Amino acid sequence: MGTACYSHQTRKQHLNDIRFGQQNLMFRMVISGIKVKNIQQQSAYVIVKVNEHLYKTTMIRYTKNPHWPQTFTFDLHIDPQSMQTQFFTLQILDDSDKVHYKIKYTLYEIASGPQHHDILFSNQSSIIFDIKVAQKLHFKINTKHIRCILEEQLGDIAYSFLLKIKSQENESQSAISPKYMNPTYSQNDDVPYKYQHIKGGSQRHVSTKKALEAKNEILWEFRTEDSPFMEFDIFADDFQITTFVFVLYANKQTKQEEYKRIGSTYISFNKFFYDNTSQIAQTDTLLIQEAQLNEQLISDGTYIGNWAGTFIIRSNQYVSQCSGVKTETGIVNQSTLLLKKAKSKNNTNKEVDWLIGLQIKVETLSQTMRDKKIKDSEKMRNEILSTLAENHNIKYQSVDEMLHSQSVQIKLWKYLLEQSSKQQTEMVKEICFTVLSELIYRDDMDLDHLSIDTQIERIHNAQLFVTLMIKVIPLCLQRVVDTSCSNKEHDFFVKFAVLSYFRVPQFKQALFPEIENISIHKFYDLAFQNEKGQQLKKELESLKLEMPDKQSVHFYYPFVIQWVNFVQSKFGFNVNWQNIQGYDEIVQLLLSNIQLKNHKFIEASCAIINNSMLLSKFIHILFNQTRVYDAIQVFNTLNIVDVWLQKVNQNYHVLPTNFDYSFFFKGVKLILNGDHAVSISKSLQILYNNFHLITTEPKKELCDFLFSTDLFFKIFMHWSPLVRNTFIHLLIYRIQHRHRSLQSGFEKIRDINKELQYAFFKDYSQKERDQLINDMIYLKYSYIIQIIRKIYQQFQLYNGGKQYVQKVIQERSLKAKLIRKKAKEKKEQQILNDKQNEQDSTTLKNSSRKSELPEISFQSQVSKAQSAIGFAERPNNSMKSLDDDHQKVEEEQVPDNTPMGSEFYQSFSSFIDLNKILQEVEQEQENEENRRRLPKKQQNRCLSPKNITKQQDMKILTRKFPELEFETSGLKASNLKYLQIAYQEYTIVQKEYLRWINQMKCNQRNFNQFDQVKDHQVPLLVIRVPKDESNQEAPQSDD
Repeated sequence: MGTACYSHQTRKQHLNDIRFGQQNLMFRMVISGIKVKNIQQQSAYVIVKVNEHLYKTTMIRYTKNPHWPQTFTFDLHIDPQSMQTQFFTLQILDDSDKVHYKIKYTLYEIASGPQHHDILFSNQSSIIFDIKVAQKLHFKINTKHIRCILEEQLGDIAYSFLLKIKSQENESQSAISPKYMNPTYSQNDDVPYKYQHIKGGSQRHVSTKKALEAKNEILWEFRTEDSPFMEFDIFADDFQITTFVFVLYANKQTKQEEYKRIGSTYISFNKFFYDNTSQIAQTDTLLIQEAQLNEQLISDGTYIGNWAGTFIIRSNQYVSQCSGVKTETGIVNQSTLLLKKAKSKNNTNKEVDWLIGLQIKVETLSQTMRDKKIKDSEKMRNEILSTLAENHNIKYQSVDEMLHSQSVQIKLWKYLLEQSSKQQTEMVKEICFTVLSELIYRDDMDLDHLSIDTQIERIHNAQLFVTLMIKVIPLCLQRVVDTSCSNKEHDFFVKFAVLSYFRVPQFKQALFPEIENISIHKFYDLAFQNEKGQQLKKELESLKLEMPDKQSVHFYYPFVIQWVNFVQSKFGFNVNWQNIQGYDEIVQLLLSNIQLKNHKFIEASCAIINNSMLLSKFIHILFNQTRVYDAIQVFNTLNIVDVWLQKVNQNYHVLPTNFDYSFFFKGVKLILNGDHAVSISKSLQILYNNFHLITTEPKKELCDFLFSTDLFFKIFMHWSPLVRNTFIHLLIYRIQHRHRSLQSGFEKIRDINKELQYAFFKDYSQKERDQLINDMIYLKYSYIIQIIRKIYQQFQLYNGGKQYVQKVIQERSLKAKLIRKKAKEKKEQQILNDKQNEQDSTTLKNSSRKSELPEISFQSQVSKAQSAIGFAERPNNSMKSLDDDHQKVEEEQVPDNTPMGSEFYQSFSSFIDLNKILQEVEQEQENEENRRRLPKKQQNRCLSPKNITKQQDMKILTRKFPELEFETSGLKASNLKYLQIAYQEYTIVQKEYLRWINQMKCNQRNFNQFDQVKDHQVPLLVIRVPKDESNQEAPQSDD
């Protein structure tokens, strides 16, 4: 445990800290959106005055609804006692400087009141403006307790942490924390816990107990003011865009300050003021709170552990603005005001009521969270989510209804964005972004619907929309690269970036400068018509867009996903992608940032693969960047390729016409010819999952490669159970299952080859040609399986003979030992009898008689056993020459998992003759064919055990095959080591397959033909990296 010791400060000293004492307050004030409705005079301008700050708008003439787009921003320094005595004033004047209306509030009313003002100053005239006030605060954050729990055991000598705060204006960080010393290291040594130094410089192992006590937990506790801390100044409205960073470091050596970054966490500073914060003490100027955080540690996008911390937060007491709208009668909810105006104009409809109802529920949720009514808050949250989940069909009876709904939606967007920046409760913030994400792609907010005609209300909505985009785009570009954003917040801003790409030409040009002739929608001709529109046009053109770096995958991967989703939502599934402006740049952007382990890259690439013509290009790039000897990289590459193929199968059920089979098979063959078991299993899994997508001609090429004896024997009898199981499933559930029913009528491979050679001249259709190839694949499969069965039968025979001979030798050896033991006992007994007679002559006689006892010669038994071995190694000879007492042993079944040495497999591999096995298979097929040609009455006479093929549990069709080329030198001992286990596994999977087929037949009505379940979904086969296969190590090659 790391503990810091230092001087103590009393709580009274904390409260009287001069940095949090009485001093001038600083506020940042932003006044914007000033507009007047139904004014009577022909001209008007506005004067705003706050203390010594005086601002004047431009003069607007000949309109009853003047709008001033200017924004006034300034800092205000004021004494706390002057907040109630100094005023904010706003005046409306005409060109003769006559004051027509005046508003006056104290600065405290402005700082603690709502941001929005909508004040009716006559029967029909009103003024609307926004005042955003944010106080600048001084913070000091002390660390009380930090606890880290890593996924892996501690492997470094010492650990430290660092705290950072990043905001728009400045950046602050704490000092490096005291070191936590790893208890598994000795105090003075820089060696891992497995070793310790002893005298003389040598090393010895630490005890097993100490090694097992290696921990994965790091703990710091601080009890005084000298703990790691940060001090900084920040405006209250910047909490959301300020990031808190926790960084964990490791020390490789104790004597040098060398730090290695292990992991980090980025969260919003606003999270310090969520529900996990409690108040400790407060004065008129100082607030002390305790915040508890529990977050994940991330390293290069990978989760490595968790950390939990307790922090003491000291800050000024500050004034914050409330929610709602200030009117001439007081502060009301914004939704109430919208509903009141709609009813006054008799312009309500179901869509407007639904939108306003959403806003009312969000306001209610915010209020219940402030009142800390947890149960009511959960209930309201569920109501909002259920409202969004409803199948809400947008229907309008008239254009006016849609115009009013558009206006309400834009205001709702603005309200939710403001609430999300103010909220200090995570639940309300998440709900705000959830609602925004659901509203952002609504069809009634499409640019085509915003620019149908030139109605005044239509122009007003278009300008409102452009104003909102101008305000939100800079914030969007900041938040999409901020790793402290919550998932909901980041998803919304990425969607907003996609919306900006298609609706703001400047955004598209800034993102991809190489795009030429960017199209501009007619919507902007409508939005930029009047004087206000021209002002918006200037603001939009002067907007500085700092796009994220092209390597920022935190933004670009989700952007690609949402970009594709937006295009498909607007144009349907069958999109002509080349006609979408920027499509080539999007693809190039994704391919320039390939990260195999990043799940967002996999999701983004799958989105692009919706255009299946890119599949072959993606596989080319990925295979060329993969090192075949890097097992982890190969596994990740194959995993992504499998996901792509499954995506294509889900969308199209067939591979694209431009798919490069030869290149794909080249990569698969390189892996299958390798030695890494997991890579081989993963490549076989890809073939298993996507075998049905491969067309007939490439499928024949693939099967010819799989049925080559070198590869087939290597994989079928592989040392890894993972490889064997995957390959057996591929053989049974894909090759046997899909090609089992012969349809061409040919039963010989040479006949099918002849037909394929002359298929062009015989005008075979593609379907008939596919039938010929499918039958050829199954015949070759049946042939190779029968060869395996023959080898297994000879293996059992050879193994039985060896075990029998070993047993004979063992029994005869024991019998010889027993005879010698009895002879020795008899000799000892005779000596005792001779001593009693005490006669030397008799003793000499007796001893001479003992030497004439018949002694069993063990050498003769061994020679007989060796002669028996000679019979066993020649299977054609009879075993009758062995003793009759052991005939029963010869007939017994050999145990399945008998341990055998490498010498046994070496001798068996030299004993096996593949050419002889081929001849036996050929002869069996000849006998079977001749038997079928005989009349039924004569078939029974010709049946004998010699010409009947024993199928055991397999139901493989027997047919006539041509002679294929095989090795004449025999099988390798390394393959034969797992022959018995592999064949038993094959038999088990074959039985499972038959049960699966029967179940499919039972589940389907009117099942008459096998083809009805040929394409039925086969059992799922998942390949994962095994934890440990060290007990089944790969054997060395015999070459």
